Amino acid sequence: MKCREVRLIEIRNFKDKTVNPAEDLTVLTGRNGTGKTNILEAVSVASLGKSFRTGRDEELIRLGQREGTIIVDYEVRNVTHRLKIKLSKEKGKKITLNDTAIKKKEMMGLFRTVLFTPDEMQLIKGGPQGRRRFIDLEISQASPRYYEEILRYLQAVRQRNASFKEALFRGIKPEIDIWDMQIAKGAAYIVKKRRETLRKMNRLLASMENFLTEGKETLEIEYKKSGGEENKTDEEWYLKELAKRREEDGRFCHTSVGPHRDDLLFKMNGLDLSAYGSQGQQRTAVLAMKLGELEFIKEETGEYPVLLLDDVGSELDEKRRNSLFEYIKNKNIQTIMTATDPFRGNFGKEIKIEETETEHEERS
Repeated sequence: MKCREVRLIEIRNFKDKTVNPAEDLTVLTGRNGTGKTNILEAVSVASLGKSFRTGRDEELIRLGQREGTIIVDYEVRNVTHRLKIKLSKEKGKKITLNDTAIKKKEMMGLFRTVLFTPDEMQLIKGGPQGRRRFIDLEISQASPRYYEEILRYLQAVRQRNASFKEALFRGIKPEIDIWDMQIAKGAAYIVKKRRETLRKMNRLLASMENFLTEGKETLEIEYKKSGGEENKTDEEWYLKELAKRREEDGRFCHTSVGPHRDDLLFKMNGLDLSAYGSQGQQRTAVLAMKLGELEFIKEETGEYPVLLLDDVGSELDEKRRNSLFEYIKNKNIQTIMTATDPFRGNFGKEIKIEETETEHEERS
């Protein structure tokens, strides 16, 4: 899979900007504030349907404008496709694939990317929501059915919680049997798929960590299921647990068991990485996970996704950066990255992002 062209029209600080990435490595350089990360963000939006920096689409539209457009031409199995995302403050988001309108949920898995930003360190140090999002996005890009199941499951959880609130307000018994059945069915599928993926990921992580640390450290991801009884993940078990917790869930208007409450535990040399790992070990682990994510998607789909690296210099030292560049070069993984300083690598191309028209106009 390759990104052939990305165009930003009235997006962030760009009036109309086109970038044609190289086959291997493209380094976007320039001063802070010139819009390097905005280009990566646009590529990511074309992949996942939303920004990794904001949950509000209108923030992507250039200041003073009512609409903005992102166009990405990408190649998969030697066939070129065009994704167009038009954002409007009045009309919302319109997405087309080769000039045919599609829904946002249909974007998942079309144009696959793996993102590495300084915020990725929160995978280890942050809360469980970020770790669930990591595993769900990874699986969803390789399996659109999983993405649909996740959306369906979360909708059922919201409906169950809403039924509790309505019943509490009206002083009646909640009608939630239908939601319990949907939640139990979805939970069994999701947890099974997550655990299958982690087994594959742990195999890949072993080779990634060996590559990065020369066999000195071992990294493993352990699945932590809510509700206890780690080995119980079938539909009947979830139905029983939901029924058992119904009274308490009704008081708090929430759903206390299910994959939306599960977590991942990162372990290095058998120890909790968040508690016992050094900063350097945590950075190495995150890098290994991102490389493992690349390999997982390659195994599942037959092609590497596009790797997006934002300001890796702030998180990776020279040794880790060199290991990363060696890896993507040897594997021929198309990579688009940002950097403040001029690039001095021995492969790829540099694209310098200059001051935008807007900045010139404001200063004149």
